[in-house]
Amino acid sequence: MIGTRTGLPANIVVQLNKLSGFKKYKLSEILFFDRRRWTTVGTEDSFFEMVSLRPGGVYTKAQLQKELESLATCGMFEKVDMEGKTNPDGTIGITISFTESTWQSADKFRCINVGLMQQSKPIEMDSDMTDKEKLEYYRSQEKDYRRRIERARPCLLPTQVHREILQMLREQGKVSARLLQKIRDRVQKWYNDEGYACAQVVNFGNLNTKEVVCEVVEGDVTQLVIQYLDKLGNVVEGTHTTSCCQERVAQTASTRSSF
Repeated sequence: MIGTRTGLPANIVVQLNKLSGFKKYKLSEILFFDRRRWTTVGTEDSFFEMVSLRPGGVYTKAQLQKELESLATCGMFEKVDMEGKTNPDGTIGITISFTESTWQSADKFRCINVGLMQQSKPIEMDSDMTDKEKLEYYRSQEKDYRRRIERARPCLLPTQVHREILQMLREQGKVSARLLQKIRDRVQKWYNDEGYACAQVVNFGNLNTKEVVCEVVEGDVTQLVIQYLDKLGNVVEGTHTTSCCQERVAQTASTRSSF
C-alpha cells in the first residue's frame, strides 16, 4: 500500500477515532449512504444541505467529530456514522451512513406562529427512569406542548398550502425526516414568495401523533426607525411626518395579513 500525508496507508477505511488530532485532512468527496434503502444518495438529496463539510475543504479530527455530533443530535436520524477512506494523493473521502428518523402516519397538519415566544427546552429523560416515570415524563411533555400550541398565534399560511401538505402526508404514509424537510421547504417558499423574507420554520412538534405541527417564526416588527436619506446616503430632513409614515406602514402590514 502507498503511504499518504494522512500517515495512513492508502485505500483503507478508517474510523474517525483513528485519525490524528494533530493533523488536518483534505476531503476528496462526501457521500451519504442510506442504510434503509441500502444505496448511496446523490447530492440532490435534501440531507446534503445539513452538512457543512465540503469537498476540497481541510478539516481537523475535532471538526469532523463535531459535524458528526451535530448530525446525530439534529433529530433527523435514528443513527448516523462517519468514516473515511484514504486516497493515494493524501486526501480522504468521507462516507456518512445514516438511518432516517420516522414517526407514525399523520392525517392532520397545523401551522402556528411562535414568533416572540420563548423557545421550549425539553427536560432530558434520565436513562435510569422506571417505566412508570417514563410514562409520566411523556405525559408531562405532551401537556407542556399543548399549552405551547394554545399560546401560539395562528400563522398566515393559506388553506391551499394546508391542503397540499395534507396530500403529502396521505401519500407518504409514515412521517419521515425527508417529508418534514419537504413540508418545511413548501411552507418557507410560500412566505418567501409573499415577501416575508425573515419567516422561517424553526421546529416540528407533535410527532408520533396524528397531527404534525409546524412552528414558524414569521418575523415580527419590534422597532421601527424612520430616516430620510439623500442620493449620497446622508440623513436629511423629510417631507412627511414620522406619524404619517408609521400609519402607512401599519396599513400595508394590515392589508398583507388578511387572507
